[in-house]
Amino acid sequence: MEPWWLAPLRSVFAGHDAIVAGAVAAAWTQPVDLLRSLGVGQILVVATEGRGAGPLPDTDTYVLDPPDGLPMMERLRWATQALVDPPDDLVARVDEFDPSHAAIVVGTFLNEAPTLAGRRFFAHRRPEWVALEDKVLADELWDRAGVRRAPSAVVPLTDAAAVAHDLDQGSGTVWAADARNGFHGGGSGTRWVVDDTSMKVAIDELGAIADQVRVMPFLDGVPCSVHGLVLPDGVAVLRPVEMVVFRQRPRLVYGGLATYWDPSHAVRTEMRAAACRVGEHLRDVVDFRGAFTVDGVVTGEGFRPTELNPRVGAGLVNIGRAIDCPMTLLNELIVANVDLGVTAGEVETDLVDRADRSRGGGTWMPSLDSPLDAPVSCELTQRGDGSW
Repeated sequence: MEPWWLAPLRSVFAGHDAIVAGAVAAAWTQPVDLLRSLGVGQILVVATEGRGAGPLPDTDTYVLDPPDGLPMMERLRWATQALVDPPDDLVARVDEFDPSHAAIVVGTFLNEAPTLAGRRFFAHRRPEWVALEDKVLADELWDRAGVRRAPSAVVPLTDAAAVAHDLDQGSGTVWAADARNGFHGGGSGTRWVVDDTSMKVAIDELGAIADQVRVMPFLDGVPCSVHGLVLPDGVAVLRPVEMVVFRQRPRLVYGGLATYWDPSHAVRTEMRAAACRVGEHLRDVVDFRGAFTVDGVVTGEGFRPTELNPRVGAGLVNIGRAIDCPMTLLNELIVANVDLGVTAGEVETDLVDRADRSRGGGTWMPSLDSPLDAPVSCELTQRGDGSW
């Protein structure tokens, strides 16, 4: 029997042409194959972040290359804006492919544009959803959702040094920038302050992108996240995901994630309950739909959230890859309020069971100030209790 998600995908896409837009071209290779298997006709790929690595989609492809040398977040913002305000040659290419304006247009999970060249995107991130990714808003949201958190203070960057002294619990403090210049992720707007030197770096670097920062104690433990899907009838919460974070003070460098880690039953229950409350709050306050992530750290006192991502996160993509479920396309259906034919509870039960049985991970080495001279490897051994 085929998985439950194929029927609703087929009901939307079968018999239509499609335009898929955003990301690097190579990222669309597998989705294009899936769309063809669902009965899609002609497909145009519009890549806004360049070619990418690996095989390209076997279909009509248009590639926009961001300017050379852009930092990660500026590159993402450039690519996102290219769909909001597309260049003339992109519009011409889309018009040539779809002169009747009949194609279904699908973006990435970061897409904020409601239309592309006069054609409605099947789904997109609403402005009120994007706004909640501002890191200085997170703690107010935890409080309203009833989620236990670490102490913190949101202050102008010029006042951060003063409050850091009071919040330091022995390992320094973490400063997270506001969204003055747009949302940021992957640790790009976060700094670990432990002394005068790291404080000066944080003030200089965050001052270029922010007016305010959230200051909280450095939490020693396992960096992790938990994902949820907000559906019309409830919130489906998935299994925890461990994140790989390199400690390169004053930076915390995000390097990958995996589902091989199993927290204790109590912590797993705490994380999933927190995500459920957050999802319900998002639904009630901004009519949220689709995927979100709650990132945080498992400490000796339990799980403590650090930030909200009101969108698909890399961990959800990783879970989807491990269980062979097209999470990003499925999320498009949820955001667009397509009837999946199953309840939120059934979605949760099935996806959690699949993800617990089929583990996976992905890692990458970002640019570090002190690169490794040689590859590093280690051997993983699974214990009888399922841990590694």
